Amino acid sequence: MSLFGIKNKISDLGRLRKILAVIFEAGGGILVEKVRLKYLVPWSCRLHCFFFPRSPKNCLVRMSAGKEIVSADVLREVLEKLGPTFVKLGQVLSMRADLVGEDISNELSKLQSDVTPFSYEDARRIIKEELKQEPEKIFKSIEKKPIAAASLAQVHRAYLKDGTEVAVKVQRPDIRKIIEQDIHILFYLARIAERFVPELRPYQPLRVVKEFADWTLRELDFKAEGNNAERFRFAFKDNEHVKIPLIYWDYTTPRILTMEFVHGVRANDLEGIKKLKVNSRQLALYGVGASFQQFFIDGFFHADPHPGNFFALKGGILCFHDFGMVGYLTAEQRKELVSCFVAFVDKDIDNFFKHFMHLAITSDESDIAGFQKDVAGILSEFFFSPNQKSIAWIFFRVINKGAEHNVSFPADFALFGKAIITTEGMGLKLYPEFDFNKELRPFVDKALRFYLDPRRAIKTLKTDIFDYLEFLKTLPERTQILLQKLEKGDMSVKFDATELLEFKKELDRQNDLRILGIVLAAVLLVTSGFFYLEGARTIWGIKLSTVGVAASAILFVWFIAKLRKRPR
Repeated sequence: MSLFGIKNKISDLGRLRKILAVIFEAGGGILVEKVRLKYLVPWSCRLHCFFFPRSPKNCLVRMSAGKEIVSADVLREVLEKLGPTFVKLGQVLSMRADLVGEDISNELSKLQSDVTPFSYEDARRIIKEELKQEPEKIFKSIEKKPIAAASLAQVHRAYLKDGTEVAVKVQRPDIRKIIEQDIHILFYLARIAERFVPELRPYQPLRVVKEFADWTLRELDFKAEGNNAERFRFAFKDNEHVKIPLIYWDYTTPRILTMEFVHGVRANDLEGIKKLKVNSRQLALYGVGASFQQFFIDGFFHADPHPGNFFALKGGILCFHDFGMVGYLTAEQRKELVSCFVAFVDKDIDNFFKHFMHLAITSDESDIAGFQKDVAGILSEFFFSPNQKSIAWIFFRVINKGAEHNVSFPADFALFGKAIITTEGMGLKLYPEFDFNKELRPFVDKALRFYLDPRRAIKTLKTDIFDYLEFLKTLPERTQILLQKLEKGDMSVKFDATELLEFKKELDRQNDLRILGIVLAAVLLVTSGFFYLEGARTIWGIKLSTVGVAASAILFVWFIAKLRKRPR
C-alpha cells in the first residue's frame, strides 16, 4: 500500500495534511520533521508559522532543562481542534497516566465531549434506516430538540405507543466513517513515530492507538452498550439503592439505543439533590459501595464514573448512565488487588509491592529497583504522615509512577486506577467530609470474606466437579503408563532441534576461532623471520616478508569477522 500503509485515497491524504497542519501551527514542527512528513504540510501553513511564530513557551513541543517535552495544555488544544476522534483519544489517554504521565493525564481530563447537536432531519433519517420505519410510526411522539449531545451521539426524549417515556440515543451521521479514517491515520502516525522518534517509544504509541481503537469502535456499537447495561442490572438486582435504566431491545440497533427515561438530577448538582430531599452523604456511600462491588467482587466496572454519568433520584437512589466504556478485572487481578489493600491496612510496604508487581507489565528496560524505591517513598509518606492522603490517591500515584520507570499495566487495570480516584472525587463532591480510607477498610474485609467463604469453594467445586472426576477416573491408567515407561527406560525429553543446531553452530564458530588464532600467530611468527632475512628470500619476485604481511592481514580480518558473527 502506498503512503506507508494508509489507504491510497485522496480523502485520507487530505485528512492527514490537515492533522499535520494543526500540529505544525501548534508548535509541533519538531515532531513533524522527525517523522519526516514536513513535505505534506501545506505551504500556506508554513508561511503563516514563519511570519507569525508561536511563543516558545506556548509550543506543543518545548525545551525544559535541555530536554524536549510535550506541553500538556497545548496538546489538549490540538486534540480539541482535530475533532471528535481526537477528543475521544484524549479522554482515553487521560485514563492512562501510567503511559503518558500524570501532568498530561490531568490536563486531558479537562476535555469535554459536549458538542453542537446535529439536525433532527439527520436523526430522523438514521432512526428510519435502523428501525425500518418512520419515527412517527414507532413513537407516540419524539422531541425534535435533543436533551444532550456528545461527540458520538445525541439523545432525544420520546414516548412509545403505550405512553412509556424513553430516551433515544442516536449516533452521529457518518461518525463511524470519520473515526475509522482517523484510526487508520493514527496507526500510521504511531508506527512512524515509534520508528523515527525514540523519545516517544516509552509512551508506546502503537499500543495506545490499538487500545483506543478497540474501546472507541466498541462504543460505536450501541447494542454492546445495551448488553453492558443489562450486565450491570444483573449485578445490582438485589441493591435497592442503585438503578440501571431498562433497555428496550425492540427499538435498539448498533446505531440506536432506546432506554428508560429516568427523572433525576446529576450527582454533582448539590442544589438539585437538596430539592429532592436526598441525604448527599448517604448517596455518596451508596455510590462508593457500588463501585467497590464492581472493582473487587464483580470484576466488571463502569470505566468513566464522573458525576455527569450518575443521577440522584427521589428516595436516595443512584442511577447509572452511559455504559459505553467499561473495564474488566480477572479473578486473579481482583485477588491481587484485595491483597494490595490488605497490605495498605497492615502498613506492609514489601507485601504491597510484591502483589502490585503481579499486576504490572515489565520489560528489559524496566527499572524495577527504582520503581520499588519510589513506591516505598509514596507509601511511607502515606503510612507515617500526620496528614494522610487517601488510599485512592496513593494507588493512583503509584500507577502513575510506573511511567517514569518503564513499568506499565494492563489497560483495564489502568482504567481501574482512574476510576477509583474519580469515585473518590464524586464522594467528596457529594459529601466534603467523606473519608475514603474509612469506607474502604470494611469493604476490604467484606471482599476477603467473599473470597474465603466456604460456600464459594463449594460452588466452585460444583462447577468443576466433572473435571475432577475425569481426572480421578484416568489417574490410575496414566500412572500405570508412566510406571511402564520408567521400567522400560522409554522416558524421553523433548527439545527444540533449532536450539541444538544453533548450539552446534556456536561450537563450530569457536573451533574456527581457535584454529584461526593459531594459524595467525604462526604466520606472524614466520613473517617476523622473513623481516630478519629481508631481501634474501622471494617468491615470484615478491619479498616473503610482504607475502607474510598480506597473509597476516587477511587472516586477521577473517578472525575478526568470525569473532563478530554471533549466533542468533
